[in-house]
Amino acid sequence: MGSEVIIVPAMFLTLFGIIYYFLITRNKERLALIEAGTDAKLFKGGSNSSWYFVIVLGMLAIGISLGVGLGFIILHSSDGFNSDYAPGAFVFSIFLFAGLSLLASFFLIRKIRKQDGE
Repeated sequence: MGSEVIIVPAMFLTLFGIIYYFLITRNKERLALIEAGTDAKLFKGGSNSSWYFVIVLGMLAIGISLGVGLGFIILHSSDGFNSDYAPGAFVFSIFLFAGLSLLASFFLIRKIRKQDGE
């Protein structure tokens, strides 16, 4: 029981540290570029460039959740299934659906870019 108490705050502190480091570093880089007289257009991406990352992350999260759901079904319906292989099927389904979602996001972004004329 003691290790669970340490793991959850450690995960949140790690995530906070990564985000904080990213934001501080980005701010320092931007200030250095502004001091050097670089044009501000450098900071702005294309109109859809920030949305591509959101599409990929969203579809990846959907794929992982579908994989967890299928793995949960396989794990708990092990009547006709060898229960020694059920955890392996759980992990397999997570990676399968995560990979399929990344492929789907690739084709979706490619379709969006074709429509925008990029």
